[in-house]
Amino acid sequence: MTDFCWPHLAFTLLVFLLCARLARNALQRGILLAGCLLLGLVPVQGISLALHLRTYIGDLSMASLVLLGWATLSHFGVARACPRDRLASLALFAGLAVLLYPAALGLSYADPYQLGFEPRPMLLVLGLLGAVLIVQRSWLGSLALVLATLAFALRLGASENYWDYLIDPYLALYSLGALLMAALHWLLARPTRNLA
Repeated sequence: MTDFCWPHLAFTLLVFLLCARLARNALQRGILLAGCLLLGLVPVQGISLALHLRTYIGDLSMASLVLLGWATLSHFGVARACPRDRLASLALFAGLAVLLYPAALGLSYADPYQLGFEPRPMLLVLGLLGAVLIVQRSWLGSLALVLATLAFALRLGASENYWDYLIDPYLALYSLGALLMAALHWLLARPTRNLA
């Protein structure tokens, strides 16, 4: 069942977020969201469009789905992330990307991906990190960690590795790119503040 729901949810949220600017009010956004869901179910060559997309990009992590869901809810005015909360979440996932992907690309002898098969130490560290995020009222990052951990515990995805629930290459690239852009924006705005 999750092999069907997970890619369809990812397809629906991705297409909705790409087209959300076309909708002017909540009713139009609701119709657009329903249309995206139905579009994902359209069969092409015997499988749905959502499953076609999955063959090209693979499964998104549960953390990506949480962030996409949060972004979708923000278009309906239900969820908002303050800039500090967004930056904390980006830093969290950028940090995970820096830990995982250099080794996956063969740039390191360490293999952190192997830890994801028996993730007790990871669960402890990320649990403490999640508690810090909650204390700092960084709801977005803490919600993504909690739901990714819950999905792993319930084996809702196809993978047996905790890393696959926490991060995927698209979330890694987005987090690193968005943090870089935020840093550049801060550096460029800094001299202006000093002159004033």
